[in-house]
Order: sequence, then structure tokens, then C-alpha cells
Amino acid sequence: MNLFMHSAYKHVVGVALLLALMLSSCTRQPAPIPLPQQSGELVVAMRLSPTTVYRDSSGELAGPDYELVSAFAAWQGFRLRCVFFERDRQVLEALDHGQAHMAASGLTVTEAARTVARFGTPYQQRRQVVAVRRDDPRPADRLSELATRRGWIAADAPQLRQLQANGEQRDGRLVVADASGAVDALQQVNDGERDFAVVDSLLLARMRHWLINLEQAFVLPGERPVAWAFPRYGDQALFAAAEEFLRRARTDGTLLSVYDRHFGHLQRLESSDIDQMLEFRLSRLPQYRELFRQAGQISGIDWHWLAALAYQESKWDPQATSYTNVRGIMMLTESTAEQMGVNNRLDPRQSIFAGARYLAGIVESLPASIQLEDRLSMALAGYNLGEGHLRAGRRLAAAMHLDPDTWAGVKRALPELARPDIAARLVSGPARGGEAVILVENVRSYYEVLSAAESSPLTRRSRFEFYRTPPVAADPIIW
Repeated sequence: MNLFMHSAYKHVVGVALLLALMLSSCTRQPAPIPLPQQSGELVVAMRLSPTTVYRDSSGELAGPDYELVSAFAAWQGFRLRCVFFERDRQVLEALDHGQAHMAASGLTVTEAARTVARFGTPYQQRRQVVAVRRDDPRPADRLSELATRRGWIAADAPQLRQLQANGEQRDGRLVVADASGAVDALQQVNDGERDFAVVDSLLLARMRHWLINLEQAFVLPGERPVAWAFPRYGDQALFAAAEEFLRRARTDGTLLSVYDRHFGHLQRLESSDIDQMLEFRLSRLPQYRELFRQAGQISGIDWHWLAALAYQESKWDPQATSYTNVRGIMMLTESTAEQMGVNNRLDPRQSIFAGARYLAGIVESLPASIQLEDRLSMALAGYNLGEGHLRAGRRLAAAMHLDPDTWAGVKRALPELARPDIAARLVSGPARGGEAVILVENVRSYYEVLSAAESSPLTRRSRFEFYRTPPVAADPIIW
């Protein structure tokens, strides 16, 4: 072999080796992470969603699945590290590739998913619904009536085959996509760009407070089990511990409390209730918005909560008066007004500032160990009932083997305060606890509607970004 040929041969071999190394580096998966028992760190794969885990207005992680997996990690003595992916498929692949110990992302248990991951016992059963615009002149109560309309459905939805059989997909009317696109699909329906979307019932209930043109057309038959997922051949000890944690959470009320905290209020308002609030937001609220803001700064309570409470109490009418002589925009009783130094309950400034201070006082009187959202819900009930009746309700919750430190437990006990046989044993006497529960759930809903309506278009867009993970090629986003 001459020198030229030898040099060329070495060059070709070198290029071939380089290409082989590059190819292997592109296809090689990262080394599996160590077991949590070894590292002390539990790595959980997740996808941002309004019904599972999201970033709150301060950018902190929140949501029912995040609360549950955080509690599980603490119970096991592990540090929690969440890795986020854009799609459910990527979440499951992270388990299969050893990038996460488990997934807690509201995953639906399907036959296809079982080929990739091992699922625990379902902790929830979800229903699918059809979302449409409220002003759509073509009512529908079955899938077959949607054959000529522009729709969206997740690729793993059991109704997909029926919709395809009806012929929607032939000319592109039906978009079939990953479940991660459901929020965008609802936005499109809300904006009139699409006629319907088949989505999770909780997702629609949540998004209706922000996308006010949406409504539920009908509920689809069947339920979809939701569970935590694990690698098929992963750590058996971790799987068993997770099963035991969720068993206890179901038994001791933790699961109920977590989901009530996030979703317990969502079904309370009708579309007409939201319409009226938004109308009064334009005609009545402007006169009092700055007072609510100032009261919020003084009391430490988000002014949207104060305004939502005032709307529930008086529809922002400073002259409002009830048959029990509760008066003013914050509907103060005579005794509360005297306690707060109010000499004119019909004066909006006095009423708003006093109501804010009174509510903040109830919040501060509750044990700091109670989660803030639960404390605020209890304080709203106390605002309606009085602190004595709230204390009685919490004691009654404990006697009923409910958790007196969660709103989910207390709200089940409060209606019992109206029973004569129970009221007779209470120092505070009878109370209309059921009305207080309704007030709290309404205020929680009005707060969400108002805070969304008050945000700027830019802020509103960023609110939806809390539920999205920026697109990634393969690598997760680590939080």
C-alpha cells in the first residue's frame, strides 16, 4: 500500500470511528439514577397541568399531585426532586430509561401505558366530558351529533375510536393529540376556533373560571383510573411504600382534604353567576377597587379575596341590608362593627377596612400548623358564622373523627350545627353551618374568576404558562 493509500485509509477509518462514537453518544441513555434509599433523593417525573401540578402566582410548585408526592417523600425521609416533561409519553419513558423513580402526574391507567410502566392502585376515577362554547346554537348530548364539527380529543381517550368511526377525521375536523394539549384545546373552543373538546371533567371545571365562554355539553360514559406509575422492574420497596402511603391517605382523609382544597368549590357556580359578577365588575367594582387594594395591603390578605367576599355578601352594594340587620358592602353585624370601631356600616371605606381586619384576625387565631388555604376557608366560615360557631364546628369535626385542621373535615361538620340535638350540647348554640359552607365555596370560586378577569392579557397568558412545560427534545426540565 503506497503512502497516499495508507493515509487515505487511516482517514476513512478515523471518520468511521468518529461517526460511530457520535451515533452511540446520541442513542445511549443516561445511566440510571441511584435508588432513593442510597441517595436520599426521590426523583419524580411530572407534567404541568391545572389538575395535577402547576406553579402558583409566586412561581412555587403547587397542586394536588405535588402535595401528595411531597407528603410521601417526607414520610419516607427523602428529599424530593421533580423532573418535568412536556408529554405524558415522555413521563413514562423517563421511568423506562431510569431517569425517575416514579411518576405522579395524573396518569391514566391504559393498556398501552402498562406496557411501559407499572401502576399502583388507582387513587382517583376521572370522567371525560365534552366542552363547547356557551353560545353555540347547536346543542349536543351525544358524540354522534358532533360528526360535522371541529373537535379535539386526546390520543389515549377511549372515545377516539367512536369519533373516528363517525368520520370526523377524514377532512381534518378532528384533531387527535397528546393529553398535554388539552388546555390549548379549551382555549381554542373558548375563542371559537374549535367547536368542541373531549377533556377531563376536573380540567374543564377548573378552566371555566378563566375561560368564561366554556360550558359542559354532556358527560361521557365510563371512568378512567388515575394512579402513580413506577418502572416495570423498579424498586419493589418503593412501590410497596407508595401503596401503603396512599392506603393511609384514603383512610385518614388526607386524599379527600387535598382534592377538596383544590377542587371542592369548582361545581358551585352557574354560568349566570359568573356573568353577573363580570358585569358588576365593570359597573360597580371600579368605585371600590382601590379601597379593596388598600385593605389588602393593611390586612395581608390578597385584595381579590376581600372583593370576592364582598361580592358574595352584598354584590358590591354599600347599601345592602339583610333581614337580620347585617349591613353594608361587607355585611357587618352590629357587634362586629362595634368590635372593629365602625360607626357607619354603610360607609364603604369603613366597612371594607373593618371586614378585612376582622377576617385577618380570624385567620391569625387559627393554628399556624393548618395550611394557609384551609385557614382562609375556615376564616371565611367564621366571618359568616362567628368565631364561636367556627370553634364549635372544629370540635364537632374532631368528635366525628374528621380532621379539624382541614377545610374538608370542618365543612362536613358545620351543617350539623343546625341540628337541635347537637346544638343543645354546644355553648355557642345552633348555627346555619350549611350556609357558611356555601358562602366559602362561592367565595373561592368568585376569587378565581375575579383574579383572572383583573389580570392583564400578558398576565393572563403567563397564568396559563404555569401549566405548560416549554418544549424539550429529550432532556427534562428539573425543578
